[in-house]
Amino acid sequence: MNYVYGVLSVQVTASGSKISRVTIGTINDGGNYRSQSIDQMAIPQLEQQALSVQSANIQGVSGASYTSAGFRQSLQSALSKLGL
Repeated sequence: MNYVYGVLSVQVTASGSKISRVTIGTINDGGNYRSQSIDQMAIPQLEQQALSVQSANIQGVSGASYTSAGFRQSLQSALSKLGL
């Protein structure tokens, strides 16, 4: 998914209908230091939220609106491809 600072993709592993793992497949934020710093803080929280709610209906992370939106969109796309 394209997001304001670049491209972000999420990989999802599922066992049946249960999400067992959520990770970043790729991320390219153009080397923007601020964006990298935000991503390093936000992505672990976003991954945990996805595992907790077992869907793309995540809250996001305050101060990381663009990363949260890109993560959410990519997560929804991955879940749809898995039929979840």
